[in-house]
Parts: sequence; C-alpha cells; structure tokens
Amino acid sequence: MRRVRDVKEHRKAVRRKAVEDRREKRQKQVDIRVRNARQARRDKSTARLRKDNSIPGATPISINFVPFDHYKPSKTVNVCHIIESLGIGGGQTMMMELVLGLNKYYGDHVVNHVICPRPSHQNFDKGFYASYGVTPTSMRERELSRFMSNNDIHIAVQHRLAVSKCLKPHMISSVKYVLMNHTYHQLSRLPNFLKCDYYVSVCDYLHQESRIPSVIHPSRRTTILNGVENDYIQEIETADIAGEFKTGRCHRLVQSKFHIDSLSWLDKKTAKSIPGHQHYLIGHNGQAKKLCKSLQRCNYVGSVTNRTRKMSIIKAFDVYFYETFQEEGASVAILESLACGVQVLCKRYVGNPELITDGVNGYIVTDRKEFLAKLVELHSNPEALSELKRTTAEDFENRLHVKHTASKYMQLFEQLIQ
Repeated sequence: MRRVRDVKEHRKAVRRKAVEDRREKRQKQVDIRVRNARQARRDKSTARLRKDNSIPGATPISINFVPFDHYKPSKTVNVCHIIESLGIGGGQTMMMELVLGLNKYYGDHVVNHVICPRPSHQNFDKGFYASYGVTPTSMRERELSRFMSNNDIHIAVQHRLAVSKCLKPHMISSVKYVLMNHTYHQLSRLPNFLKCDYYVSVCDYLHQESRIPSVIHPSRRTTILNGVENDYIQEIETADIAGEFKTGRCHRLVQSKFHIDSLSWLDKKTAKSIPGHQHYLIGHNGQAKKLCKSLQRCNYVGSVTNRTRKMSIIKAFDVYFYETFQEEGASVAILESLACGVQVLCKRYVGNPELITDGVNGYIVTDRKEFLAKLVELHSNPEALSELKRTTAEDFENRLHVKHTASKYMQLFEQLIQ
C-alpha cells in the first residue's frame, strides 16, 4: 500500500514538473518575442532618427583636448548657462565655479550669462550668487529665444538637474546646445535630450551610465571632470573654531545623503579614542540642530551661503568626514575640501573614486568602523597627516583645479562654433 502511494506521489511530481517545464518554456518564448519586438522598435526608431537631419549629435565631431598650459583661445564666445533651479545645491555650485573659472582664465574670450527659465518672482539666495560676483536672470522658457538673439549667444550650456527637460524648442537655431549632466538621478530621461549638439558628463561613471540613444555619435559625448577654484583660499583667514582635532562636512543634509545618527555615533566613539575632537556640520537640518545641543563634540553651523565664509571653515578642518548614503557624480563637497587642502574620508559611491586616491588625498572606506579607524590613525600620526595635506594640495593643482575644467570647455565651445 505504501509503495502504491509512493508511485502515485512520484507520478504527480513528474506531472507537476512537466507542467512547470512547459510553463517556463512558454514564458521564455514570450520573453524572447517581447525582447525581439522591443529591439525591432528600437532599430526602426534609430533608423528613422538617423535620417533626421535635425539631430546634430548624429554626425561625428573631432575634438582633441590639449592641457591647460598648451591651450590658447582663438575665438570670443558668448555663453548662456541654463539651470532650472536657483536653489543652493551641487549643480548650482558647480555651475558657478565653472562660470568663475571661465571668467578668470579666459575673460577676454568669453562672455557668460546665467539664466533660470522659471518665473521671475521665484526666490533664491542672492548672497550665494553675489559671492561669485554673478547675478542670475530669471525668465519664462518662451523668452529664451529672444534673450539669445539679443545677446548674440553662441553656446547654450544646460546644467542638467533631475527636473530638467530639453529646451531646444525655445532656442534659436544658430545656438549650439550642450547638455552637462551633473546628477545620477533620472538618467532614464536623457533620451529626451536628442536635439543637443554635445553631451558632457562630470565623471566617467555618469558617462558610462548615461542612456544616450545610439543615434548619437560617440564623438559627441565626453567626460569633463568637475573642478573648483582655490587661488583665493590662501588669502582668506582660517575660521577660528574650537578643537585639537577638527573634522566636518558641508553639503545638503537631506535624508538620502545624511543620517542624523552619525552625529551621536561620532560623539560617542571619538570621546576616548580622539581626545580634543570636535566635529562641525555645515548645512541646514532641524533635527541635527536640536541634537547637537545635547552633544559635546558635534557643532551645528547651519547653512552658510557665502563662498568665502564657507571655505574659511572647511579650511580649519584636519579631515573632511564625508559619510553619505546615495549615488552621486563628482561631488562638489569633496572638491571644496580638496581645494582647501583638506583630505577626505568617503565611501565608494559613483564618482568618488575618480576624485579620491587612497593615501594621496584621502581614503575610501566601506563602513563606520573604517571611518573611525582612519580618524584615529590620522590623529595619532601628525607627520602622516601633514604629508597627506601636502599631497592633497599637489594632486588638486594637477587634476582638479577649475583651470583644467575651464580649458576643456573653452576648447569644446570653439570647436562647436567653427
């Protein structure tokens, strides 16, 4: 009897397996048909787009960048920098650093305008832009064309944020349209920017992950690593802040980047291992402000929009503590620290390894245990910390100074308008 039941169960199992196999086979066939249909639609779309002469990015272009020291501009270019938000963030800061770099190193050959295609009544921190010596202009999208015509604009650089959309319909046809991608967010929207003349990513990771349609010729895409200015930093006075060993950070304190428990963790863990430690938090966060009042080693600075004041505080840090929790491009927070000669501890997120080289200008760590170990190591070895500061400044000058970035953009602009 038992043997009969076993035989029946075996037969049921065989039948179930056969049914599952047939179902899996049918599903695979469906997946293949769907995949082939999608590919056919993409091929048809690409073939149609390749015949569309209104897509300038479909044709090849030749640009061979030369080093900053070997480049001499030969044309004068009128550039319109466009950004959809004038709030204070990484994209806005990088835009202003580029504008300032272009003005400083190529001021005789470039005229820069900063435009926000939003209603003129929108509020923004004028002090932030004033610290760069720039006054942005807000206008409606439909007014862009007239502005470009009146100011004889040659190049429009759109600094893409997550909310950005293609603005080619609002531009005059003679203007060359460059899309600069600052952010990891909403990369799936890049196919909407088909009418651009050129595509720039601010780090190699974003370049590789960007979903640019195949109709765009590879020569119309490149990486130009972000850079910032530091020539003025030596002249500004270092902020007088307390602490024998000072760490800090300065960035948008949003939940995706900043976890408030890092403050209580730092306050507790460094109490015995790093005597005299003080941590400074630059940025706005109501919870952090409240928590810091109860902590002994964490200080809430709040939002600092003035560029000089911000850099004077960062300049006082011994180590920049950059614990974040999301993917990003070439972080302006890291660049600002390196510009001040302050080495960075950070995680391996997207563009960070392109900025930080272990033992040269900081360290890339994986968790808080490593964060603490590196802090203790640097605190206990002043000579190693001093050497790291030296190599940080040297590496910044060779790779990350805005003069290198500005030089490449000027070469790109000249090539596009010739």
